[in-house]
Amino acid sequence: MERITEDQFVRLVGFVSARIPDTAPLQGEARRTAAALRLAAQKQIAAVIFHRSSPAEQAGETELHAVASWNLLVAFARIWDDHPEFPAGAAVETFDFDCASPLSPAAHRDSLGE
Repeated sequence: MERITEDQFVRLVGFVSARIPDTAPLQGEARRTAAALRLAAQKQIAAVIFHRSSPAEQAGETELHAVASWNLLVAFARIWDDHPEFPAGAAVETFDFDCASPLSPAAHRDSLGE
């Protein structure tokens, strides 16, 4: 998480937040979908903010959740990767994942000699 700058965080959060429609004018399934997307994005944002504002001695306890939350925010942003304002420089995953084993970061497997 330390390689993600404050600027990258702000740009990605702003981009994702701006793409999720306001629920007020929507009805039915569209309204529920937008509300769920907004709630999910806000929870991920909160996890990253919590980690970034935690004391250094708690970083180990909050980093895994923050990394997963950041990667989910990046996944949300990639929904709109063809948008002209897509923040490519901010949409950087914290780990590269192998398609054959997506729950295991590639860097971690390499360090285990796998």
